[in-house]
This record gives sequence, C-alpha cells and structure tokens, in this order.
Amino acid sequence: MKNKNSSAFTLIELLVVIAIIAVLASIALPVFNGVTERANQTKDLSNAKQIGLALKLFAADNDGNFPSKAPAADYATAPELATSDFSNDAMWWLFPNYLKSEDIFAVAGSKWSPAVDNKIDGGTVTDRVETLKAGENNYAYVGGLTDTSNTAFPLVADGFKTGTPGTYDTSKSNKGGVWSGKKAVVVFCDASGQIMKVDPATQQVKRPGHTYSLFDTSSGTTDDPWLVSANLVLNPE
Repeated sequence: MKNKNSSAFTLIELLVVIAIIAVLASIALPVFNGVTERANQTKDLSNAKQIGLALKLFAADNDGNFPSKAPAADYATAPELATSDFSNDAMWWLFPNYLKSEDIFAVAGSKWSPAVDNKIDGGTVTDRVETLKAGENNYAYVGGLTDTSNTAFPLVADGFKTGTPGTYDTSKSNKGGVWSGKKAVVVFCDASGQIMKVDPATQQVKRPGHTYSLFDTSSGTTDDPWLVSANLVLNPE
C-alpha cells in the first residue's frame, strides 16, 4: 500500500502559529494605540486653536480684551469673572457671533466633556443655560488677558485636575487625565498652540526655562513678569 501525505496541520504546528499571532498582536496593539492617541491629540490641538482664533476675533471687537466677564445680557455691564466661575462662562461669549457649534469644545476620552448636544442659548438668554453647560467643555481658560499680552502667556489649555488648576491627573478615568498626565494641549495669546510635555514629578506643564508651572500666577518678578493673581485660571464645569 502507498502512504498518503497529509496536508493538514498538526496540533503542535497550530499552537506555534497561534503563539506567533499572539506575539505579533502584542507588539502591534501598543503601536496602534499610540498612533490613535497622537491623532486624538492633534485633533485636540486643532480644536483648541480654533477656540483661540475665536477669542482673537472677540478681542478685536472688544478693545483687545479677551472675555473676562460672566454671562449676562450685555457684555459692557456684565460682572467680572470670579474664582467661583468656570471657563465655560468666559467662552459663552463666543456664541453665536464667533462660534456656532459646541463640537470643538469636546475631546474624545476627556471626563470634562463626556457629552455635547449643540444646543445654543437664544439671543434673549441672559445666563449660561444651554451653551457650554456642565460636561460640554474640555478646556480651561486664563482670564484677564488681552491680544497684546505676552504671546507666551497661556490662554486656553486642556482642563486640569479638579480643584488644582495647572495640575493634570495621571488617570484617564479622572477629570484632567485625558492624556494620562503625560501631555497637554496649550494655546497662547497669539492663538498659536502646542502639545506640551507634562513634568512627571509635578504633573504640571513648566514654563520654558523656569521651574514653575506655565499657569503659575505668583512666581513672576519685576525683571521677568508673568501671570498675576488677577489672571484667573478657570477650569471647565
């Protein structure tokens, strides 16, 4: 009788193939996740820069001042922003003249902006009701600045850890941890922006060439002025 050669895989061969596939998957998955995160960070930066440009347009119509007042019927007579207010309150003034959609205020994975419905307050509303209500804004805001302020001053940034402006969280499950406390998107007074490295020791973005936070309001000096206490650093709601 003639022996017939079998073309079927043996059990050992199948196990080897499965093991190789598992190894390749373990290598490819982190690479894929890294590419996806970088793409999301780039989109985050693009959105923040659009907000920065809208703020510049607002300033052009308001004697060079970026929004510094709480929602009201009229900007001229509106009360000044306070430490108890939110970045949502300042950015409320961008609608509907400079922005039409809330979508650019949301960042995928950010616990600050889990849901955006694009409902905008009507012209007769004198307070923040639908526009940028709680959970619809990822971005923090630095108040008290103008379009002629130091172009290195931060104006808009990814929202910080709850209760600690300027500090990010290492957990994506917490507010302020959208990039696991490793990166942060920052837009400056000239509407330029960067994806900046977060210092792992302090979970803060350092002012270039200095040891303190980019959002510190107490470390400037006469010879090297920086943000002051009047520049309220407001987190989202």
